[in-house]
Amino acid sequence: MSSASSHISNLSSLANKLEKRYHSGIPIPDDFLQEIIKLNQKVEAFLQESQKQFDSSERNESIKKMVLLIWSIFFNNVIQKIVQDHSEFPIYHTCMADKDHAKCVMADDIREKIRLLHEMLESWPHLVPPQLKDINFPAGHLQNQMLYASYDDGIEPRVGFVELPSLKPNIEPLSIIDYIAFEYEVEEDYIKDTTVLCFVRFAKDRELEYVYDPSENDPTFLSDVMERYGSTRYLEVCEMFPNLLSIYHPRQ
Repeated sequence: MSSASSHISNLSSLANKLEKRYHSGIPIPDDFLQEIIKLNQKVEAFLQESQKQFDSSERNESIKKMVLLIWSIFFNNVIQKIVQDHSEFPIYHTCMADKDHAKCVMADDIREKIRLLHEMLESWPHLVPPQLKDINFPAGHLQNQMLYASYDDGIEPRVGFVELPSLKPNIEPLSIIDYIAFEYEVEEDYIKDTTVLCFVRFAKDRELEYVYDPSENDPTFLSDVMERYGSTRYLEVCEMFPNLLSIYHPRQ
């Protein structure tokens, strides 16, 4: 226990003992009572000031988590698209003896496609990710028969895209709220930050009359996100969040 923590703990213990003495009928001397009053005033002033610092720290963390969220949305959507492509293989829903091998091959395919998209995004200059519709996704090398293959039958699984993925020309990034509205699929269980979650719910339901607009409570939150991180490029986001949610994302 640190020295400060020890002193605070001792102060709490002494206060409890003092209260018991007082309630048992032992009077507190006036000069001692005056010192207690002064101490209470100092503690209250400290708590008020420290609350401001705590609130500011929490808000800064929420701002950072909003950046993490929008890029997490992007990579979640990419993975879902690749998995959807895999689900069209006849083998995908079967119970073959070598199913574990098929799972490993599909996981390798996701990793390779994420790697290629990661390289493509190195030139992306905006904080807000592109929409999936703004990306040219080539066909994949992986074919159904490659998932049946064992390591001894001469069929070598190939992963990744046949051609390099690319961004469509003249893409304009959306605002954060519009990006969430168009790209986020409702899976709120992994959003742990209350402020971010409020903005997500507003983005998805803002056409409804009863939806709460978190900007009423914090009108500059989104503008502060852009002021602080608006010039942040994709590669800088990767440095901020090395894992970027997905286990498939390339390690930096």
